[in-house]
Amino acid sequence: MLYTLFSSPSSCNFSLLLKILNEHDDLLLIQDGVLAGLKNSKSMEKIIKIKKKIKLLIFAINDDILARGLNLNISKQIIRINYIKFVDLIIKNKQQIIW
Repeated sequence: MLYTLFSSPSSCNFSLLLKILNEHDDLLLIQDGVLAGLKNSKSMEKIIKIKKKIKLLIFAINDDILARGLNLNISKQIIRINYIKFVDLIIKNKQQIIW
């Protein structure tokens, strides 16, 4: 399943989102959701903790990272993708939840 986070982790129940993720799910950070991937942030600490328990891929739209001036501040554990790869994720994951 593909979970897409559009909003900042501080303006949604990010902890709940992480709790419902399952093995082999994909999480996409888009728009203000890319803030969840900031190095040394509470959100990124939570993501790292989840990734130690289950196999999970975390993606972020690179254009959204760049638009927010966060190029040097995003964790290396986040896989940066473009919109073509975003479409590939949608095709791969038949079920999606927007958060």
